[in-house]
Amino acid sequence: MPESSKVNTAGVMWGVALIGFIVMFLSSSIKGTYQIYFRDLADFFGVGRGAFALSGALFGLSLGLFSPVAGAVCDRYGPYLCLLSGGAVASLAFFLLGNASEYGVFLFAYGVLAAYALAALSFVPVGILIDRVFTRRHKGLIFAAVSNGVAIGFIVLSPLWVWLNNWMTWNSLSNYLAIAFALLITIPVLLVSRVFPVPGDTSAIEQNKNSDKVRAHLRKPLFLLLAMSFAGCGSSMAFIDIHLVPLVQERTLSLGGGGTSTVALMLSVLGLFELVGAVVVGYIAGKLNVSRLLAILYGARALSLGMLSVTHSPALFILFAVLFGLTYMGTVILTSMICLNCYGPKIKGKMFGLLFSVHQVAVFLTAWLGGFARDVTGDYTLTTLAVTTVCLLSVFAALSLKGIKTSQSNLAVEPEPNRIAERAVTENQ
Repeated sequence: MPESSKVNTAGVMWGVALIGFIVMFLSSSIKGTYQIYFRDLADFFGVGRGAFALSGALFGLSLGLFSPVAGAVCDRYGPYLCLLSGGAVASLAFFLLGNASEYGVFLFAYGVLAAYALAALSFVPVGILIDRVFTRRHKGLIFAAVSNGVAIGFIVLSPLWVWLNNWMTWNSLSNYLAIAFALLITIPVLLVSRVFPVPGDTSAIEQNKNSDKVRAHLRKPLFLLLAMSFAGCGSSMAFIDIHLVPLVQERTLSLGGGGTSTVALMLSVLGLFELVGAVVVGYIAGKLNVSRLLAILYGARALSLGMLSVTHSPALFILFAVLFGLTYMGTVILTSMICLNCYGPKIKGKMFGLLFSVHQVAVFLTAWLGGFARDVTGDYTLTTLAVTTVCLLSVFAALSLKGIKTSQSNLAVEPEPNRIAERAVTENQ
């Protein structure tokens, strides 16, 4: 094979990794822009916070429903089609969001279309793409680097949205983002898919035979306890995504610029310690009892939320970002590990998908009811205390898991080497 072909093959492989990073990085803007412009949008449509929070609640619920759909598309048709559909739908969603004059249109565009876009631009299609392109030796490192695109997006883009909120309208920002998703995701994914095809995996169809086993596990204490603990993750994440910024904005109105610098710094610190927390949890997960570590994370999260419910201090808002950020990805990582150890690779994906549905139901309830609680009481104290209580219940559920023993028959089996990637590596040696 000509030397130029070898270089091009390697270049395309690393191009796949770059596209995966861009997907994760840019997808963070779907939720990030909404939370920064939340108050402005509620005022624009002339609805209360509770009524407008329905859009975020519907988004969370739809995300839970669309995630299995995105996974099925990846399994059957390959990750490229899933990513292409996500980029295209994101462009359409932001175009509608930027030109909506009726709340009903906004509700559909964000609560349904944007939710599908995020599900199709998530860890599932990107993870499958990396799994099928790179060999075992590079897979873990590449996936870690690519998945951190979300955290880096949080660190870099959140201050940008805060700054733009001072002078750019939601309509203009949405139209620019519609163009960005088309140019930075849809077109590059289409080009790479033509050069380096990654077909679907028909073996996934065989997993349907495990449906009876999945249904049987849904009635067992293990799943119920995991669902209870993961609901705390969903509830607290919804609070962060929808209610945190308005809370801090309201409590820092007396500061110069309406507390803009506090919000920007807090979100950047939250993203930074999300990175730190993920690394730390990944390192110590094999050294401590996983369920006990999960309980510690939920305990720290409850402590941070309890502190947030009573503070008006910018310094304590930053401390909150540190404490919560350290737990941000850890609860997802540990819950996934427990699923793998207790259910095995054949049904682990389905079980985690069902747990994620419970996670998103908690997102829906917190987003919607939290907004109504704010309207009724005049502030976010009751909402914050309610989420704190849910996290304390998660501590109890996680501690109840510590006696779970991993069956030897459920241990994960290393998948077969990726032939596409190994051929590419061989050609470049």
